[in-house]
Amino acid sequence: MSLTYTWLPADKPDMQHTNLHISSARGSNLVTKDGIKIYDAISSWWCKPLGHRHPLVINSILKQLESFEHHIPANACNATIEELSSRLVGIFTQMDKVMYASDGSSAIEIAMKLSYEARVLELQPGRSKFIALAGAYHGETVFALSVCGIPRYRAKYQALIQNNYFINGLPYVSGCADPLWNNCNFDHEYWENFFLQHSPNSTALIIEPTVQGAAGLKIISPNFLIQLIALARKHDLHIIADEIMVGLGRLGYRSVSKEVLNCEPDLVCFGKNLTAGSIPMSAVVINRSISDIFRKHNQIFLHSHTHSCNALAASVANNYLKWLDESDVLIQVKQAEIKLSELMNNLCRNFSYIIDSRVIGAIAACELNLSTVILEQIHALAIKEQLYLRPIGNVLYFMPPLYNIKADLEYIEPKIYKLFEHISRLRKTENKCN
Repeated sequence: MSLTYTWLPADKPDMQHTNLHISSARGSNLVTKDGIKIYDAISSWWCKPLGHRHPLVINSILKQLESFEHHIPANACNATIEELSSRLVGIFTQMDKVMYASDGSSAIEIAMKLSYEARVLELQPGRSKFIALAGAYHGETVFALSVCGIPRYRAKYQALIQNNYFINGLPYVSGCADPLWNNCNFDHEYWENFFLQHSPNSTALIIEPTVQGAAGLKIISPNFLIQLIALARKHDLHIIADEIMVGLGRLGYRSVSKEVLNCEPDLVCFGKNLTAGSIPMSAVVINRSISDIFRKHNQIFLHSHTHSCNALAASVANNYLKWLDESDVLIQVKQAEIKLSELMNNLCRNFSYIIDSRVIGAIAACELNLSTVILEQIHALAIKEQLYLRPIGNVLYFMPPLYNIKADLEYIEPKIYKLFEHISRLRKTENKCN
């Protein structure tokens, strides 16, 4: 389908691709205008745990529409949003408030502003910097870009953003069986000196718990993050956890920070899975350590979004979180992790150009030693096998919907093998030409 007026994300204004013309979607499939079903193997940028048009989503929206779809959230509230806040706070033991926005990047900005304003209220205005991780991605609004650890996203806007501090040399792992998972040989002296130098003018450490998405689905040793958080706490830094991708089911946990890193952050950001990818909504779950500062100073937080507390989105989110609690989906995700590990190990044995693979929860990724010419053809080759895949650089990843994951993996496995066979033939032809 050609586009006259729409500027697609991460694209040139008039780029002439052969774009898929999506006419409908159901379950795990996108359906084109020609009636071809394309399996959504990356959950539409990681936000469709229930696939498309799941009855839970449709029924939640229809039920809420019987009352209202949205109302002004200033000096007005409703039971739907309070139920959602209660459910999110209930994941933790130290949290007591939730704020809402429309997207993940905005949630990150709320968390960053809350952290800094808390410092101002406590007469520490000089603590205005943030400590982030190399390879981090927290969104593309300007404030969020300031803690982006991927230079290509940040470089063009450097004049607009403040310089923060970044932690380099992260120990990445292939999965929970990797020796570095539980013992990364953490250099306490080095990182102690790092925090001694930077914490006096920093307000928070911001992390993606365990998995860095835009960096290429890289898995950070939890042992490293646990010890890093402990040092940050020692130096009185707030902890901001960006669980927008990994939280609420994707790794088999409600909160990765709490259940894997044994940490209740000061601020936790959720999104994507929150409304099963239906109506845009993000949430910042706030520790009493932050909200009590605003109480002590009797201070409002001057930040608002028109669609904050959106009741349609909250209705879906309530039922999605209830489904997480009452179904066995989190167990299924852990079982899928075993199946995905077997798949990736077999692919590595059969295709020599796979130079690295990693699996965690319902995420599998591998790095490909291929030319740019071949890498640029992978999306189209996958479509021929009725798979929607979109590599990040030389990283090919799979992140299927969760609701039917066991059957889905059985369905897509032969298609994945056929895709790699196509790639092998292209590689063979390319080698002959060279």
